[in-house]
Amino acid sequence: METNKIFKPKHAWGLGLGAGIVGAVLVALKYALRPPTKRRVPDTISSRVFTTKVLHTSLGQVVYHESGSGQPLVFVHNTGLGASSYEWSKVYPEFAGRYRVIALDLVGFGESARPAARFAAVEYARMLAEFLRALEWEQAPILVASGLSAGFCVYLAGKHPELVSRLILHMPNGTGELNGNATTFFSRFPYRLPLLARFLYRNQLSTKASVSQWLKKVAFTDPGMVTEEMIDVIATCAQQPAAEHAALAWMAGALSFDFETRWRALLVPVALFWGEEPLMESESRPFRLQRMLPTCTLTTIPGTGVMAGLEAPAAMISALDEQLRSELRVLKAG
Repeated sequence: METNKIFKPKHAWGLGLGAGIVGAVLVALKYALRPPTKRRVPDTISSRVFTTKVLHTSLGQVVYHESGSGQPLVFVHNTGLGASSYEWSKVYPEFAGRYRVIALDLVGFGESARPAARFAAVEYARMLAEFLRALEWEQAPILVASGLSAGFCVYLAGKHPELVSRLILHMPNGTGELNGNATTFFSRFPYRLPLLARFLYRNQLSTKASVSQWLKKVAFTDPGMVTEEMIDVIATCAQQPAAEHAALAWMAGALSFDFETRWRALLVPVALFWGEEPLMESESRPFRLQRMLPTCTLTTIPGTGVMAGLEAPAAMISALDEQLRSELRVLKAG
């Protein structure tokens, strides 16, 4: 005689758990793979008196803003969440009366092309070289850059010193660290898992709430200096279609390189800016970098973090103006 099979409670619990996991995975896939909301980048990303132009490189098209005449003064923004030329937008207009001022969005960021690829530092150095070669100039450009992108400029200047007349670098590094907070394998690991990384980026990291928190707790030393305009521009850039590729490459450590080896080998004049008060010389990274390259100058901009151009534009303008007016000696090889 046949008997009806009866599922025991533990079997039912197991089936329920399995269904719950599958459902959670499907929801994660839905939110990870959904297209981002298309929002127009605010006009405040650049100064109104600047002309917006496009230049094509092997990595993709580069959008840049230009005004003025004379020796090119090129501003390169840091990499990171919602990064763009907006980082320097409160600073670079002050120099258009004396220089041909150019502020670009690196490929993968801002309004430039955002290909579905993870580039390395060498490719960003090549992109910058292509960009500079495409400019028409009688004097080689002066580069003003920050963070990891300042590192890219060091990489570029080491390989192509003829393309650079001077480097003015704010807190340069080769790892993408922020305010001295070095990333680790464990902090980078989630961003090396494509599906998880995309889910976190779309549903947490790129939201206005997260951008606001990041600016106030990491990028700025004075949270009171963060404005709604900054939050809006940076969050909107972070939410652009395919903006996650370059940002996640930065977060995963894919853009890191041996900065100090290339720093020691520099042959172009360098001015080093630091956004925090150095403590003891033996413990301070800016002083250590200065010892590696004795010809570079060091200027401290107290009370600011990695985004000093937005947090304290007047102080940055003053420091930059002083450097540009000074005569720096070129270190000659041999």
